[in-house]
Amino acid sequence: MKEKKSPKLAKPAKPPQATGEAPKPAPETTVERWVNMMIIRAVRERASDIHIEERRQGLSIHFRVDGTLRLVQPPEQSLPEGVLTRIKKMARMKLEDERLPRDGHYGALVDGREVDFAVHSLPTSHGESLTLRVRDCNSLMPLGKLGFEPAALTSLRKMMAKPRGLILVAGPAGSGKTTTLYAMLSELAKSDKKVVTLEYPIEYDLPNVIQSQVDPRSGYDYPAALRVVTRQDPDVVMVGNLGDAATAHAALQTALGGRLVLSSMNAGDAAEAISGLVGLGVDPFLLATGLEGVIGQRVLRRVCPSCKQRVAPTSTEKGWLGLKPGQKLAKGRGCAECKGTGYKGRVGVFAVLPATDDLRDLVLTRPQPSALRQSYGEAARADLFSAGVAKVKAGLTTLREVVVKGGFGYMMDPETVNDL
Repeated sequence: MKEKKSPKLAKPAKPPQATGEAPKPAPETTVERWVNMMIIRAVRERASDIHIEERRQGLSIHFRVDGTLRLVQPPEQSLPEGVLTRIKKMARMKLEDERLPRDGHYGALVDGREVDFAVHSLPTSHGESLTLRVRDCNSLMPLGKLGFEPAALTSLRKMMAKPRGLILVAGPAGSGKTTTLYAMLSELAKSDKKVVTLEYPIEYDLPNVIQSQVDPRSGYDYPAALRVVTRQDPDVVMVGNLGDAATAHAALQTALGGRLVLSSMNAGDAAEAISGLVGLGVDPFLLATGLEGVIGQRVLRRVCPSCKQRVAPTSTEKGWLGLKPGQKLAKGRGCAECKGTGYKGRVGVFAVLPATDDLRDLVLTRPQPSALRQSYGEAARADLFSAGVAKVKAGLTTLREVVVKGGFGYMMDPETVNDL
């Protein structure tokens, strides 16, 4: 979507000539112009989502930038209903019944690059809530740029070099699991391998990758797709998410059949992912045999490079980070570039757990997450926390970001967290 200038006042357009001259397109309405400018602004500010909600007091609009919501000035009082209708028309969504949730999507050209938007509507007590997920292929990064520590990246690439097995990416919602999977796919697709994905929905268009969108409503769900994908003779298969026992069972069967399978799961860490699969009803023997490894991850905000400064650590930071005498930490002062937050951009934090013989033996006993963490030295998610601490010492993020956004607030009392 190219940014358009406001039309100038002009004489009424002449009717088309008999020679077949096409009529000029009608100028943008006030609503269309406002929606276009909002979308352009969201992309320029690196928003991952646009949230538009009808509330009692009017329209509420937020951009999610670096995982945090930012309030956006709403349009004039006369425009709210037109804004929602305009977006739903752009996304080719049905307009007749606002009491039902709807899905749609559309593409736009912003600053010379293609950007896709996935739109979802939800009926609410005051009208509707629209969420636009911004899918910008330019935001995808190679595996080596996501934030893996050298040893963890080496371990992951050893897993990816295996001809078969399941590699699982685990983390809570919004932790960047899809970004990691796509980075892995992009690296694997550069070799002499056939790579096929099963997704719902397809997030990004990847070169050299065959992508298929499942449709559970028509019976083409993950288990059904996995039953037929082997006929395509793939080397690598990516399954969007292991959310139920049937999908997990089918993915493991595909892995044991001689394919490398990549997938994700909503879980706090690797231990919760493994225990969660067993809890879903997956056969422990099948899991122990087919699992190749698990990646636990979080995504944290980066200290803004434009206003970064080195400051003396607090006593809490000294105690938790184990800093050397005189060692300083990076923090952002807050500037126009980061909208006063002190953060701009994000960095991943990863804990890679290969499936060793000892781990496979433990899985057969249907262990609890605590037993799994103790077995591989990740008591209280120590590996993920340690990886976050390493990012703080490297000047990439802050201890508050690791504790709050990383989900480690339970390790400190509330007053200590507030003082960070």
